[in-house]
Amino acid sequence: MGELKARSGAPEGAVPYLLLSPNVLWLAMFMAGAIVMLAGISLQVYEAGKGILDEWTIQNYVQFLSDPFYRDVLWRTLALGAWTTAGCLILGFPLALLLSRLRGMRRSVLYFVLLLPLLTSAVVRTFGWMILLGNNGFINKSLIGLGIVDEPIRMMYTMTGIVIALVEVLLPFMVLALDAALLNIDPHLYEAAQNLGARRARVFAKVTLPLALPGIVSGSVLVFTLAVSAFVTPSLIGGPRIKLMSTLIYQQSMGLLNWPFGGAIAFVMLFTIFALFVLTFRLTARPRGG
Repeated sequence: MGELKARSGAPEGAVPYLLLSPNVLWLAMFMAGAIVMLAGISLQVYEAGKGILDEWTIQNYVQFLSDPFYRDVLWRTLALGAWTTAGCLILGFPLALLLSRLRGMRRSVLYFVLLLPLLTSAVVRTFGWMILLGNNGFINKSLIGLGIVDEPIRMMYTMTGIVIALVEVLLPFMVLALDAALLNIDPHLYEAAQNLGARRARVFAKVTLPLALPGIVSGSVLVFTLAVSAFVTPSLIGGPRIKLMSTLIYQQSMGLLNWPFGGAIAFVMLFTIFALFVLTFRLTARPRGG
């Protein structure tokens, strides 16, 4: 770092900002710029047969917030994100705990198996889940063959099917976030707790869980964001009957070419997620020490 300062002639403390500048410039051009443009479009008027008019209005936001149908779509999308996050956390924590305690080849093999689904296209995995979740799919045939149910359980074109598929798709992201947090816990803390007479359940509740909270928060935020913004899996598993924010945005923007209203829907979703994140970080800041 000192050699880089000497060669660049940059003042002390400026080198980190110089290193960040290419990424910041890239995000400003291709992310922030697109968001600003979409914000402007969402405040314009759309008229069928004429397209986007050069008139400014907030009617697109009023239309969404005042219509019970659109509000139900928003709540359904948030519920989908919450259920998917809960499923990933429940399934991912034991796996992350096991992964954090393994070393050598066993950890490498489990890590590879965990990341292997990410090497497959989400479309391919979703088609696989369509075969598994169908009335004549592997899951229903197995349940009927074992005598657990008498008739197929309807999972395709339901919220349950979407949650099941999204949990499988997003589980690696939760495990990776939890694994990083669990690896930072000093093993001597477990030994100290056991020496003081704490049982495994108490060690988990008083040591592991509080210290893993940053990983729980970061993993939940990541999974929730990906779940509520998912498009391929809800479209294929849920079909046209289940409306979510992502499918609604696509329908308004690409199907009806109503970009102003589609942009307004996107920004309502963006503001809602941002408000939830602020609330989450405020609620978890106190247990983490502020």
